[in-house]
Amino acid sequence: MRPSGVGMIRRIDERKKIDIMKNIEWLMFLRVIIISVLLGASVIFQYTAKGTIAFFGRELIYLYILIGITYFLTGVYIVIIPRLDNLRAFAYFQFFWDVILITGLVLLTGGIDSIFTFLYIPLIIAASIILYRSGGFIVASVSSILYGVVVDMIYFGFITPYGSTARLEYSDSYIFYNIFINITAFYLVAFLSGYLAEQVRRAGEELIEKRIDYEELKILNNEIMQNIQTGLITINKDDLVISINRQAELITGRTLKEVWMVHINDAFPGLLEDIDHSNFVYMEPGLNRWDKEFVSKNGRRYQLGFSVSPLATRADEEAGKIILFQDITRIREMEQEIKRSDRLATLGKLAANLAHEIRNPLAAMSGSIQMLNQDMSLSGENKHLMNIVLQEIDRLNHLITDFLLYARPTELKKHSLDLKDVITETIALFRNTPKGTQDISIETAFCDDSITDGDFMQLKQVFWNIFLNSAEAMPQGGDISISMQNGGDSTDETIEIRVRDTGPGIDRKIRESIFDPFFSTKDGGTGLGLSTVKQIIETHGGSVFLGDIDSPGTEIVIRLLRHDTAGPPPDPKPKA
Repeated sequence: MRPSGVGMIRRIDERKKIDIMKNIEWLMFLRVIIISVLLGASVIFQYTAKGTIAFFGRELIYLYILIGITYFLTGVYIVIIPRLDNLRAFAYFQFFWDVILITGLVLLTGGIDSIFTFLYIPLIIAASIILYRSGGFIVASVSSILYGVVVDMIYFGFITPYGSTARLEYSDSYIFYNIFINITAFYLVAFLSGYLAEQVRRAGEELIEKRIDYEELKILNNEIMQNIQTGLITINKDDLVISINRQAELITGRTLKEVWMVHINDAFPGLLEDIDHSNFVYMEPGLNRWDKEFVSKNGRRYQLGFSVSPLATRADEEAGKIILFQDITRIREMEQEIKRSDRLATLGKLAANLAHEIRNPLAAMSGSIQMLNQDMSLSGENKHLMNIVLQEIDRLNHLITDFLLYARPTELKKHSLDLKDVITETIALFRNTPKGTQDISIETAFCDDSITDGDFMQLKQVFWNIFLNSAEAMPQGGDISISMQNGGDSTDETIEIRVRDTGPGIDRKIRESIFDPFFSTKDGGTGLGLSTVKQIIETHGGSVFLGDIDSPGTEIVIRLLRHDTAGPPPDPKPKA
């Protein structure tokens, strides 16, 4: 069954219920018409033949009673039918009463000789139409039983119909023949009318299914067209707009109500004016696509990619065109960004090579000036100038070293390691430097599980740069505290390291720029220390950022992924 089968069955059942309701209403209407005609004919006949025929006297009262009962029941049906749920049962009830009323009419009008026996036939046909084959056969069976009972009772003398002759006037063969012919007619009518009703019913259900399928397909097609992220405009042979989707409205700033049956160039100025799209069908494959800039109604600029295809009828006759376009503004911007990135990468590579080449003459200059400084007896201002030259050469060499480390980082060699070992070894090296020997205390608080995957030497460089920055921020001495914990980002998959100093802290205005390359607040600083820290940590799949802004000093927070417990154990002595 199709996904929409349940809904389709429900709609078919609703349609059946509506059809049964309409047919029952028609049945009541026809019943009233027939009874009214019978009543009118009886009254006219009684008026014109009064006193001449004995039949039209007291006996006619019974006919009026039947007609009155029919009117009464029809009125009851009209009142209760809107409140009923089981219309088939109600229809059967009506047919049974109609069979009884017709049988009573036949009895009142002569029994075997009654001219109203034919009324069974339209009743059976109506039952077949409303209740289909089963209903027709059931009504035909009830009609046959009641008619046969009445005829037999008349034949055996149990009842005597008004206006009828005595039993002795009918032969056995005639009675049998009468019953056989009428019952055969009843069932033959039930079969033929039921067969036709079934054919009509199946055809109706198939038509409903086709209609439902068409409606669902139409809805699906409309939903797809309206929700795709591609602008779609259809135009007829005269280039008049006949439909647009939501994305086209969003890009152009115009609604279907504004542009319907308006020429494409008037509806969307500048959209297709410079394109000879009238002959696009004859273009070679791939040539009916183009890009162009478009300014929407609200003034927003888009770079759009267009494609045109024919709108054909079932007879493959061209009925118009389908214009598709996408907003490729961001794609073009990304292409420009990639080009700029390629140029910057080339410049970066060139700058790194240039910096590497500068280091050699700097080293030669530094060595030569140191030798001259030793051989020459300089004093006073000359000696001071010579020292300035040596200091600036050292600073320039340091700047080039940091730049090369940032621009051309060494290959990452990751293995399992313990961050406690990395930090402990870095602290030991730091204490042996002039800045580490000043009045600076370092406190650590490690967690139990501090295993991660990383490059031992590069992570040492990270903590070295952070300790160096903290020491430079505290020239008169201070405290550096290092704390480590698991799950710093509300998960157990990371290790969080916090390094805090008691220096003056970082101004709020420059916090966002602290990790930018060549940004420094120190005199003579290269501005590459924290940039290198950020680059190394991100290469390891971690993150680094400044900590609490309201706390004194500066806090740098590093988060690294924990070691995969399914992997090999950490090296006891990572290679330096």
